[in-house]
Amino acid sequence: MLLAFGLLYWASIPVEVPDPTQCDNLEISNPLIEEVARVEFIAPPKEPDPQPSPSDKSHEKTKREVLIFISKNCPPCDKWKQCEMNRFMDAGWAVGIVEVHSYGRTPTFELKSGDKKATLTGYTTLEQAAEAVR
Repeated sequence: MLLAFGLLYWASIPVEVPDPTQCDNLEISNPLIEEVARVEFIAPPKEPDPQPSPSDKSHEKTKREVLIFISKNCPPCDKWKQCEMNRFMDAGWAVGIVEVHSYGRTPTFELKSGDKKATLTGYTTLEQAAEAVR
């Protein structure tokens, strides 16, 4: 009888199954940065835009850059490269990864958007970066 209650209790315990679509569950043993480094995109030549007058700068898109300072054995750094790096690049940010630096905490992000600059420490999403340089 006790065995039957034990089996019923054991069967009623919910088992959490990870959602494979979530970034938290990605396998980080095979870094995405290695795959990105091998891809070569060749775009057809663009026709030059007509030269605007010096006073008309409203058409220019603001150049956005992010430098991520990482270290070895840094799970948040690896997760950022897999989950966020492509989001930044798809949004038009220039992304640079720096492994040799003097920052004590990683990941550290140096952000630049036009004439605005910001430095953030810790895992940073695209939305957090955009807000920091707004």
